[in-house]
Amino acid sequence: MSRFSRWGVWLGLPVLAGIAAWGAWRGVAEARRSRLEARALEARRTSLDDANRLLRREVNALRTELAARQRAARQVLDVVAPGEVLVVVSPPLPSAGGNGAATRRGSA
Repeated sequence: MSRFSRWGVWLGLPVLAGIAAWGAWRGVAEARRSRLEARALEARRTSLDDANRLLRREVNALRTELAARQRAARQVLDVVAPGEVLVVVSPPLPSAGGNGAATRRGSA
């Protein structure tokens, strides 16, 4: 074996080992990322299932219950039933002091 081929072996083996280690590390990192993404997607699916279950209940109630239809009409159309009184409460006005703290003048 010539000197050149021996140097090639001694230099090539660490390079190949480094490439293999880098590839393995990328595979581990990709697998971890995929697991995290799968968990996030599973959590999103669960929350969507819960939301769908609530919507199905609401649709069923709207189909079968008069009170549910009345409630929905009040919420969506802002209507009141005959004989009911609508009370509108305005939001509080901001105070003149800014943060609401009373200020003292001339006290030492």
